[in-house]
Amino acid sequence: MSFKKITVFIGIVLVLLGGIFGFRHFKTTKTSAKTNLTFQDIRKKDFLHKQQAVLYASHTTELLQEGKGSGQAIFIDEDGNAQRLRLDGVESGSTYYHKKKLYIEDANQIFLIGKNTKKQKMPSELRGIKSGYLPATDQFYSLYNTGFSTKYDYKTSIRFGNSKEKRFHVSQVPSFISGVGELSDRLVVLTQNLINDHFSLQEVFLREKEAKVIKLTELPLKHPSNLDIISPIMADKNSYYFVMTDYQSEKREDLSLIIYNRQTKETEIKPFISYRSEEQVDNGLPNNFNHSSYLYKNHFYYVNGLGEVYRYNCRDGKIQKYLNLEFESIANHRLEQVRFQNGRIHHLYSDEEGNFFIETYNLSSTKREKLQKIKMNGLIPQNDKDYFLTSIEILN
Repeated sequence: MSFKKITVFIGIVLVLLGGIFGFRHFKTTKTSAKTNLTFQDIRKKDFLHKQQAVLYASHTTELLQEGKGSGQAIFIDEDGNAQRLRLDGVESGSTYYHKKKLYIEDANQIFLIGKNTKKQKMPSELRGIKSGYLPATDQFYSLYNTGFSTKYDYKTSIRFGNSKEKRFHVSQVPSFISGVGELSDRLVVLTQNLINDHFSLQEVFLREKEAKVIKLTELPLKHPSNLDIISPIMADKNSYYFVMTDYQSEKREDLSLIIYNRQTKETEIKPFISYRSEEQVDNGLPNNFNHSSYLYKNHFYYVNGLGEVYRYNCRDGKIQKYLNLEFESIANHRLEQVRFQNGRIHHLYSDEEGNFFIETYNLSSTKREKLQKIKMNGLIPQNDKDYFLTSIEILN
């Protein structure tokens, strides 16, 4: 072959290779553009209607403080495709959806998507507790572990507001909050005194741009320093319900159901679940303390980290292991979430190959109604031990 032909041949090969790499680059760029959302994307009128769920994910506080961490809200459409809105992350961050309005927290701002969409800068917070909604006052809120202060032993910050007000507000509760629940017009919180470890139930009203706190009672719990709340506070017209754990050893842990009667002001402590093996103790804690329990048709439901759903009958006091979710013992439990909504329990999990799924069970029939594989599109760094999925919200 002549030198001229060789040169032409090499030139053709280089053009073809350039075309292939260019196509791959174009394809990658195109895919990246599809998976990354902007605020303008999510505020479009039909955007939320096309999504079935939204996840919150973030690095831990330590990395966020060092400027090495990040967060994201991951939207999953009806076909199981994932897209993300990049965020300044909040450890244990979350979203809340109510009647076509989605609230998203960020370390330095809030987003409220839907009618009267807004984005507002806020004082920086990194340690999230819970986000939620009070229907009677039309208020979205987020609670944060702000930390020790010179004025109070401990300070919990609250962001709150709605789409009608010009701005969201910030206020403080002068206590360490261990657990949270909601009535239609107020928060119900379990606070802990960090000196004597005693627990108290308190109500928090979000009024006139500040929080008003009313103490209900100090709970008569033995050895409070050994106890932790691992569920939200659920309420019906008669009582408040929540689960506390007493860890004793690697192979022994006892869970109690705490029932506070709103009329008599008395507290009942019922033995609920006992763990007597290392596997149960290691994996028994819920994936999300804020969404591990639910009140539905006079029953209190609780799901643990083993995928076991227990049910307590609020009328006759009977306790039963009610159903089992899919449980992958070698899966990545940092990236697993559950959510009770609308008489169902929704469970996001991954298998040993790193594939993600959402399954849905009907609480009345105990039947699994849905199992769908999710195309995460590489949005979640599965090998990063400092990265967590911290909430799942079902939109449609």
